[in-house]
Amino acid sequence: MQQPKPISRRYDDIIRNIENGIYQIPKFQRDFVWDKNKSAKLVESLLKGYPIGSFILWKTKERLKSLKKLGGEILKEIKEGDFVYYILDGQQRITSLYLAIKGLRIDKNDYKEIFIDLDKDIESDDEICVCDKPQNSISFYDLMNRDILEISDEFGRDIANQANELKKRIENYEFATIEIENQSLDKIADIFTRINTSGKELTLFEIVNAKIYTETTNEQEGFDLEEKFGILIKDLERSGYESIAENKNIILQLMALILKKSAKREAILSIDKHTFTKNWDCVVECLKLAIDKIRDSLKIPASKLLPYYALIIPFAYFYYINDKKPPTKKQLENLHKYFFRAAFGERFSSSTESKLNEDIKLVEKICKNEKINFKQVDCDESKKYYEEELKYGFSTSSAFDKALLCILAYKEPKKFNDNSSVRLDNSWLNIASSKNYHHFFPKAYLKKLNKYDEDEINCLANITLVDDYINKRVIKDKAPSIYIKDFLKDNPELEQSLKTHYIDLKDFGVLENDYDRFLNKRASILASEILKRIKS
Repeated sequence: MQQPKPISRRYDDIIRNIENGIYQIPKFQRDFVWDKNKSAKLVESLLKGYPIGSFILWKTKERLKSLKKLGGEILKEIKEGDFVYYILDGQQRITSLYLAIKGLRIDKNDYKEIFIDLDKDIESDDEICVCDKPQNSISFYDLMNRDILEISDEFGRDIANQANELKKRIENYEFATIEIENQSLDKIADIFTRINTSGKELTLFEIVNAKIYTETTNEQEGFDLEEKFGILIKDLERSGYESIAENKNIILQLMALILKKSAKREAILSIDKHTFTKNWDCVVECLKLAIDKIRDSLKIPASKLLPYYALIIPFAYFYYINDKKPPTKKQLENLHKYFFRAAFGERFSSSTESKLNEDIKLVEKICKNEKINFKQVDCDESKKYYEEELKYGFSTSSAFDKALLCILAYKEPKKFNDNSSVRLDNSWLNIASSKNYHHFFPKAYLKKLNKYDEDEINCLANITLVDDYINKRVIKDKAPSIYIKDFLKDNPELEQSLKTHYIDLKDFGVLENDYDRFLNKRASILASEILKRIKS
């Protein structure tokens, strides 16, 4: 990229370009945050001839989502095909100047209330621009908008002459602008991130939203990616999958895989506005079909249980290439095997885009009922490995641990007290100490024994899915032999309830409070369940 040269702009140029919509503020900029006191400091710098820094602008014919109002004032639209200058750096300064000149109001800040103290020497270090009106003063708004004769009639000739000199200082001030052109939006986003003093880094989603945004007109319906994604997430609340909003790239990667056979950043950014908007509804439908299938066939009731949100993408891609038809029994078995191998192998812990690019080829084979080599989705296949892993610390940030929780959820676990279903939702699945996660041998009970370290106590093989009431108010720190006998009095089907948690009441050492036996037995049965799902 060739180094851009600074261009000097006069006051009239700056204001005219704002009013005519030539200068625009892209929506990925942070909100305007300067109050009138800070704006008064800016005006004072201009009056005293101090440098205020450069305005960095991107000159382009591309149309981004941008602010259309400043202080409630609607700015002019610029014709399609004409150049626009998007403000990358300096929006707080440019906006402040415009608000002060136009005397606009934002919230409690009335920018007409910036005054110039006429008793102070402009060349001194004294503060001359203030927001509390001095006795001998003129507002900056009056200075820039009223005729000198009007000022003379109201304030007298001496003040009018003084005001005239001050106005000339503003009008003759040379603003430094740096104009960047012939650069891609991706490059501009990188420049913005580097120069932005707030430290805000543009996300890929924000860049794409800026690129494909379309205004609604009489001729066409607009498209706002942020708004469309918000509608999608609202729809997913009904299915308990709204937390995928934590990774907005899912929808972008799916779109790019469908259109470009690649989930990489450059592939996503290469999709043109028309193609993206035309395919949006189809991509969303495939995503919803995939979520419904994951919920129904894998019995994963809430998105917080997913080892990776990215695992939805291959399922959704399958629906796209299969003309939105559901998978056959064999196809579904293969999709499930892929899901658990990717999860227990922690496939998406790095290089997600590259691995998705590889995995859609496997999905295409599944769709065509071809022979599948699952070895490319690498994971351990020995029972001993899983038995040992299940005896170590539990964390909801681990894909491996979440994959095991998916297996626990598949049994649709029953409550210990009445055999009704345990309700799982996103609000209770955030962290390992949340209400749905219960240590079958309570942590407090095991700590009192002084035999086990934290990892041995807080291990996967000791985790069950229960409701918060039973966990916090009934079980507490009781030994299993005690609380289980209490539940048996009210729930004659407790033995069956425990089996939905992969626990055998008679064989696991529960009534003997034998924690070592319990861990070995439960780790063994859960390891077998894992192998059923991943064996190639």
